[in-house]
Amino acid sequence: MTQSNILDIVRQTIEKFCREFIANPYLCYTEHGQHARFYAMLYNAIPEDQRYVTWEGQKVCVLQKEYPTADKLGKPRRQHWDLAILANPPESAKHGAANSYDYLKLAAVIEFGMNEPCEHLEEDIRRLAHEDANLDQGFIVHLYRLSKPGALFSDRDWSPNTDQILDVESKDKDNDLKRLSLGKPAEVYYAITDSTGTKADGIWKIIDGDVSVLK
Repeated sequence: MTQSNILDIVRQTIEKFCREFIANPYLCYTEHGQHARFYAMLYNAIPEDQRYVTWEGQKVCVLQKEYPTADKLGKPRRQHWDLAILANPPESAKHGAANSYDYLKLAAVIEFGMNEPCEHLEEDIRRLAHEDANLDQGFIVHLYRLSKPGALFSDRDWSPNTDQILDVESKDKDNDLKRLSLGKPAEVYYAITDSTGTKADGIWKIIDGDVSVLK
C-alpha cells in the first residue's frame, strides 16, 4: 500500500466518522470514546494484509494509539499522539537502539478534540507543524456537540451560546481557522452538531486557509 493510498483511506474514514458524528452525536460519551470508535473504523478500512508490519522480528500493528512524539516539540517532555499510523516499511530514528520501537517514522497522525477551546486546536496545529514531528501528514478532527442551555443533554455538551466555536464560513481574511491553517501542513476537519438548531450542523475541511464544506 502506497503512502497516497493510506492517506486516502484516512481522509475517507475521517469524513465517514464526522458524518456519523453529526447523525448520531451520542454514540460515545467522551472524546476518548470517539478515539476508540475511529480507531475501529480506520483499522477495518485498512486492507487486511497491510495492518501489520515486522520490526526487529516483532509483529507490530501499523495503527497505534497514544504513540509517543519523536521529540519534545517545544514542551518539557515527549508527548503522545491521539492516533498514529506507522510508515510502511517501518523505519526508526534510533535503528539498532534498545528502544528503536519508540521512535518509528509515522505516515500520518490524527489529533482529536471534542468541545475543546480554540487554544486546543491551535496547539494541535502547532505540534503537527513542528519540524521534529516525525510524520508525513497531520490530520485534526475537532467536534462540537451542543444542546439546550441550562438543560444540557450531557454534562460533556456545550451550549450553542459558547464563544469558543470559530466562525468557519466567515469570508473575513482574518478568519481564525483560515489564519491558523495558513502555511501549515495539517488538514483540519471541523464538525458541529446542535440539537437546538441555533447553529447549523455541518462539516468543514480546512487546508492551508482554504475552507470547503463537506455537509
